[in-house]
Amino acid sequence: MKEQLLSQLSFYPYLTEQQKEELLVTSRVERFSSGDLIYTPARECLGMVYVIKGIIRTYLTSENGKKATIFRLRERDVCVLSMSCLMTAITFDVEVEADKDCELFVIPATSFSRVAGENMYVENFSYKIVTERFSAIVEALEQMMFMSLEQRVITFLLDESAAVGGEILHITQEQLAENIGSAREAVTRVLKQLKDRRLIHVGRGKIEILKRKELYQLV
Repeated sequence: MKEQLLSQLSFYPYLTEQQKEELLVTSRVERFSSGDLIYTPARECLGMVYVIKGIIRTYLTSENGKKATIFRLRERDVCVLSMSCLMTAITFDVEVEADKDCELFVIPATSFSRVAGENMYVENFSYKIVTERFSAIVEALEQMMFMSLEQRVITFLLDESAAVGGEILHITQEQLAENIGSAREAVTRVLKQLKDRRLIHVGRGKIEILKRKELYQLV
């Protein structure tokens, strides 16, 4: 199974036999339940993570405990989570948790870094992934700085709808608030306003988009 997962990574054809062997021997498959912490600043960096199934999210935590999601990873997404260690050395507490039950293919940071130092294809792969994740961080910060709360809520709902390929989102108001870095009470008010305008329907643990075109016009 591990070899099949490793072969799905773009740098696999350019690995030497010795490098393949090292990554296969040291890699592992880990499973986490929804809500489990996958990485905190107190833990050793995971390294490279490939999402087999489920969703994981990376978020920043402020001094007063407020959480703001900077990106989420879904099935077949990849992240080099060793970058989280670099980020915590700056100012932020970066944590990673299972947003839903998930299964991850993990290559430890030590092995991945060693092979990346020997193989330019692995190194380029790492740079590409890190660049993509930092772009997501910048986008998240731009939304918090320049968008109204209503626009941030609508943007999240539309993006999430596109990701799941449907109009019904199985998410609580608390989870939505954490994902956009806002207070639950404020998010609840925005959802009620959108519901009153018949743009969405809010149920227990789910939100349904009713008028996608009108929501796009608001952002």
